[in-house]
Amino acid sequence: MTTNERLLYGFDPLCGWCFAFRPTMAAIVQHYPDLPITLAYGGLVVGERVRPIGLDRDYLIAGLAEVQRVSGVAAGAAYYAGLLQAGTYISNSEPPCRAITVVQQLAPERAYAFADSLPHALYVRGLALDDADVLAELVAAQGIDAEPFLKRWDSDAARSATQQQFAQARAQGFSTYPTLVYERNGRLHLIAKGYLAPDAAVAQIATLQQS
Repeated sequence: MTTNERLLYGFDPLCGWCFAFRPTMAAIVQHYPDLPITLAYGGLVVGERVRPIGLDRDYLIAGLAEVQRVSGVAAGAAYYAGLLQAGTYISNSEPPCRAITVVQQLAPERAYAFADSLPHALYVRGLALDDADVLAELVAAQGIDAEPFLKRWDSDAARSATQQQFAQARAQGFSTYPTLVYERNGRLHLIAKGYLAPDAAVAQIATLQQS
């Protein structure tokens, strides 16, 4: 019998715990390079949560300290002294998630790698994820032509498609980020809901594949 398997990754580009989860996902990709990853993004910072980052400065500092304590993953000086200190960046999951939607259309095989680059761009490099120039640089790094990307990204069609992605992810039960689900022959197995260390995640997948 042929085994159909994949990972469903509940993810948000602005999520500090998704930033911390990058080494876990990197370990999974290293150990299981042929295991497909499907992104599920329901929009962590949308609607009434959208506002200047400076209004949540103390909350974010405390949250990222906890992220570092648990995972060992630390945000960079460019984030703290730049984006967070200036305080004017509008926290909004929709623009970077819309970028993922467009990359899925243009180069689906690069969608996960592109999505994975977003938290690093935000929390290490201190880059604004609603900036067209920033997104153009990140898609170019994936070998994607920035011009057609930007044209699609700034379109009502892309905005609508992103809202559909949000609704689909929420309908599937993805509301906590990160969430990682292993699907095998139509059966779903929860790997992580929140942070999980790399070795533990790799071991859980190995156990499920052998069952």
